Amino acid sequence: MPGPNPRLTAVPDLQALLVCGRLWSTGAPIDEEAVARLRAAVLIDNHRRYAATIPAYAALIDEPSPAAAVTLADVRRRFLVTDELFKSYDPIWLREALPELSRWLGSIFIERLTDLDLTADDVNQWRAALKRHGVYVTFSSGTGGRPSLVPRDRLTLTALRACSGVRLPWALPPGSYDFLQLVTPGLGLGIQSGATGLAAGAVRVHRLRAVPFDLRSLAGGAEQRAVPDHDAAIDFLSRSERPVLVFGTPAEVAGMVGHLASADRRVRLLPGSQVVTGGGWKGRTAIRREDLVQEVTDRLGVPPGRCVDTYSTSELNTVFLTCGNDRYHIPPCVEPLVVDDLLTPVEGDDVEGRLAVLDPFALSYPGFVVTGDAVRLRRDPCGCGLPGPTLAAPIVRAAGAGERGCGTAQEPARETTGETDR
Repeated sequence: MPGPNPRLTAVPDLQALLVCGRLWSTGAPIDEEAVARLRAAVLIDNHRRYAATIPAYAALIDEPSPAAAVTLADVRRRFLVTDELFKSYDPIWLREALPELSRWLGSIFIERLTDLDLTADDVNQWRAALKRHGVYVTFSSGTGGRPSLVPRDRLTLTALRACSGVRLPWALPPGSYDFLQLVTPGLGLGIQSGATGLAAGAVRVHRLRAVPFDLRSLAGGAEQRAVPDHDAAIDFLSRSERPVLVFGTPAEVAGMVGHLASADRRVRLLPGSQVVTGGGWKGRTAIRREDLVQEVTDRLGVPPGRCVDTYSTSELNTVFLTCGNDRYHIPPCVEPLVVDDLLTPVEGDDVEGRLAVLDPFALSYPGFVVTGDAVRLRRDPCGCGLPGPTLAAPIVRAAGAGERGCGTAQEPARETTGETDR
């Protein structure tokens, strides 16, 4: 008989990490040392699983045997992969060689895909065929560059949805709010998965109308956009009888409050309402975050302390949220670090460099990812009272990393306003 599925055996530890993250997010005390030990154990187990089942990872690491003794320090120093791994395919495969794309995707996934029935005429049908086999390909917006393609199995996709629902003490509890979703419906982009998680706790939901979409367009620098029906969104806000959670990209939020300003209108949302942005400016001209917050406060009556920004990447299964001190709080279920140009960890309690994240919830692909973003990682206490490491705003693209629409603001701001969809 076959042995136990190693991904299933990891579930109890991941559930414990998720519970710890949710307790932390509500301000409840947690045993940080115990969480760190559990997190390290899961990360080391993930390394062994990657080395045994993911060809691209096994080829990149200097590791003679998956069973060799490994510490968390080894993972931090020796086994990081850059986000370039997830776009190391030939863009022409999106249009003309889907079997080659399947072969490549299988090289960064826990299972080979070439034996599956993936008959498809285009890349959208290909993703649908993979989904029928329990493989969910999420992708970055790709604006300004090649999109990352990230293969998730059912467990990893479930983790993405669950971790996207992590709240912070100032968040609205489920069942107490209406939800205005200013991103297109779907689950292909990380920001869409986040929106799905937030919508699940709402009483009433209003979404923008989706547009026909082809993943191939992303490789050419196009972007996925919703069709903004600002009048319908504003009507939804005007009729809401409870606090509203508004969620969208900074550009979509700016477009809606700009529509209100052009009509010289204001909608006063009920106390407790919140505006959450994520996904960055997607190649559109950015405005300063403080200017956007001021417009939101003026037109919607939402105070600055309840305007929250989020940061993530398409390779991550969680999000980092700002508090009123413009610091992105990192949940204890993941391990952040900063590396230099040689991908060597930079030690210290207040360091700058390229952000890397060790994600225990990445069960189906290498989750020790160096991003293309330059950050300041701080471990000193934040004035909001929430413990743990933070990233200071703004976050910018690392030198030489190239643009990604959801991670890069255009001049003059040079500010990332979060990224859940790269």
